[in-house]
Amino acid sequence: MEYTQIQEMLLTLLPLWNYRIAKPFKQLLDEGISLEMYYCIRTLQWGGGTMIMSELAGYTKMQKQQMTQMVSRLVDLGLVERLYDPSNRRIIKIRLTDKAADYMEHFLEHDAGCFRPLLEEMTPQDLSNFKKGLELLIGVFSNMSCCQRESDIVSSMKENSPL
Repeated sequence: MEYTQIQEMLLTLLPLWNYRIAKPFKQLLDEGISLEMYYCIRTLQWGGGTMIMSELAGYTKMQKQQMTQMVSRLVDLGLVERLYDPSNRRIIKIRLTDKAADYMEHFLEHDAGCFRPLLEEMTPQDLSNFKKGLELLIGVFSNMSCCQRESDIVSSMKENSPL
């Protein structure tokens, strides 16, 4: 398969994905929590709940200044806390709070059900193919050299996945 054909397929998938998955998901987020903030919280969860600020910025592909601003908003909301290393003040760890864990648990139990109508529209065969496709995409992205740092997070995600 040549690149042009794959690019066309990606451009076909993007609007479908946006309208059926991304847009409904964004509408579920609580006021004050952006999609990027949600991704940071998930990344911290997959990483064990605590990460060095620069590590979190690397995983999320954000510049350190942007990450600092986002973490400040998450701190203001009580979802994360900063931990300073007494031996090196330049090292700042970010740790999820209990409030973040409660938020994510509530979100998964109550709000992520927005995908159920989409999944229920699918035939059993389509649902099985969709699940396999998602597993394949996660595997492909985790094997890419640009995503090697995320491989431990993807492994954690697979271990904690309800699928």
